[in-house]
Amino acid sequence: MLGVTAIATTGIPGLIDPFFHARAAISPGEKGIYITKISVASFSGLNTTARIVRIDTNKGISGYGECRVEDTNARTELTKCSPLIMGMNPTQVDKVFDVITAALNPTKDWKQITYASGAIAAIECACWDITGKVYNVPIWKLLGTKVNDRMRMYCDTPVRTNLSSRKAEIQSRIDQGFTWFKTDLNGILTNSDYTTSPDPNPYTESGGSAKKILDSGYTKFRDYVASFRSMIGEAPLSADHFFDWSPRGGGNQLDVASAIQLSNYLAEPGYLDKTKGGWMEDIIPWHYYSELAQINAGTDMPLLSGEDMFGFDELKNMVNADATNYFHPDPTTFGGIHQSRQAAMWSHDKGVKTALHQSNSPIAMMMCAHIAAGIPDFLSCEHHYPEISWYDSLIDGVPKPLMVDGYVQIPDGPGLGVTPNDATMSKHLPWGTTTLWQSLT
Repeated sequence: MLGVTAIATTGIPGLIDPFFHARAAISPGEKGIYITKISVASFSGLNTTARIVRIDTNKGISGYGECRVEDTNARTELTKCSPLIMGMNPTQVDKVFDVITAALNPTKDWKQITYASGAIAAIECACWDITGKVYNVPIWKLLGTKVNDRMRMYCDTPVRTNLSSRKAEIQSRIDQGFTWFKTDLNGILTNSDYTTSPDPNPYTESGGSAKKILDSGYTKFRDYVASFRSMIGEAPLSADHFFDWSPRGGGNQLDVASAIQLSNYLAEPGYLDKTKGGWMEDIIPWHYYSELAQINAGTDMPLLSGEDMFGFDELKNMVNADATNYFHPDPTTFGGIHQSRQAAMWSHDKGVKTALHQSNSPIAMMMCAHIAAGIPDFLSCEHHYPEISWYDSLIDGVPKPLMVDGYVQIPDGPGLGVTPNDATMSKHLPWGTTTLWQSLT
């Protein structure tokens, strides 16, 4: 089994035998159970339309998973996968994963991964949920030993150029109990703060352009980060979105020299401060390993990347190129729970710590929790929606609020340990939709 091999190479005491025995127990699958139906529930109110997947079986056991909200193509992917998995044994998770991954082929174009892998993660998670319910154990126990009872969270904080608005938003996150913070920086600079880089443009293939930051731009970035730091004291602070985000790497991107200079400026005390544990997130698109390696070699500020990546091969390329310090998969893009867990443990063995990107509903947050349960050097998981008052009510099965003192408890119930709340989702149906759960079979 790939999973056994990947974990066995880590040499972490207490992880090999439980993992091996758990995987050996489920590899043949529960005899007689098979998939009979796949349905999707869509609702609005997050970044874009969220899609929760339910897989039903002939044994009356259902499992749930989630597509990444940015994957606007997810329903098409699910429709393509649906006939392929009918009649398959959901407790043979790896077999289901292989079938749907071959059909969707998300790595055929790195620029399209974010829009080609959401269904894979949702179906994979739903199969793990079913498997945990069959064996009456949480997903994390099927993957190995739990070394964390709680998952630390970090909060996303969009750019607010108005100082009073910025302070109010930061204070609201402090009041909610966050102990790790992240600030977006896109929208701070104007056209007069940067110019076209004189260096060769590595981003041409993705339609992007390399930009050189001018002194006024560095000053604006530093002033903005300093104002954030002044409110949170000694807590870790990370930075993201130096220009507008694009999984394709398009738009404006920092050239290597500017990325190094900005990282070094923000690494200093009073800003991000490299000693506190934060990072520079996706400072340039993840696929440009050579340029990332140059940036990493030129700064002591930790770099983090991986949210738009799928699968082990690309991670190995990035880590082996010394292009990042921290691995940052989104399980709803990277391939689901098992792939993300394996990759995090491999990264651990290479000295690369893991944080988790999460811009979805609490279903995906709990996917992250089952992954984080077994990672010894886990950093934190993103909470993208601390301002949404009804966010916690999207799931049932665990205590509320989901986050207490900056941490989310790892579920101990069978499978995922939670179920979606139909009543809450039904209050936020997309325009023109009248039925929450829609069958794809």
